[in-house]
Amino acid sequence: MDANVVAPVLELNHVIAGYGDTQVLNDVSFGLARGERLAVIGRNGVGKTTLLSTLMGLTDLHSGEIALDGKHIQDLPSHERALRGLGLVPQTRDIFPSLTVTENLVSGTKEVASIESAFELFPRLKERRNNSGVHLSGGEQQMLSIARTLMGKPDILMLDEPFEGLAPVICDMLMEVFEKLAADGNHAIILVEQHAELALEFSDRMLILDNGEIVFHGTTAKVRSNPEILERHVGLGHSDA
Repeated sequence: MDANVVAPVLELNHVIAGYGDTQVLNDVSFGLARGERLAVIGRNGVGKTTLLSTLMGLTDLHSGEIALDGKHIQDLPSHERALRGLGLVPQTRDIFPSLTVTENLVSGTKEVASIESAFELFPRLKERRNNSGVHLSGGEQQMLSIARTLMGKPDILMLDEPFEGLAPVICDMLMEVFEKLAADGNHAIILVEQHAELALEFSDRMLILDNGEIVFHGTTAKVRSNPEILERHVGLGHSDA
């Protein structure tokens, strides 16, 4: 291998997956290096969430391979994939509404030191550490969902539309956290996002899905210099996102 080529920490080869006999992803292949930021965009229902769910082992894999740090994980259950470094923040957030912020966080780890790290990233959660999940705002619930996933110390953080339904000030706050996580070089981040501008702002590379297939995979710089890419595959220029 060329010394200048960075080996992927995550690699998908010809993945076909879906739910039962229903095929959603068709022949999906790509790699992700440590420290990279990949945005996944596309119209509604094209397979973006299914892609993250497949990586996490929550769908039916019909064929193909998924490798993490060079080791195949496609036959492992979800909890084993999490232990090996995959972390998913679902669109549904999935916090425990009856548990406090602290109790939600410790449900993801037994390391008390990690809680303080989570509070450093999200000071608002520290202020509300004794509040139950049901009494948090939507933005605070999203912070808690992200923080709980980070308690597992994932190498790859997968974010499924984390800005959906949130006020712009909260979106800006979350973006700062994601930028900080990406800058440390320890996390590869996959961001599924409906808004092309947010995806372009954050990512190094962009993957566009249509009908479960990759129709574009390239640098964000290429997308910025060729707005017709978004027009062709998503139906908008990024200035309209």
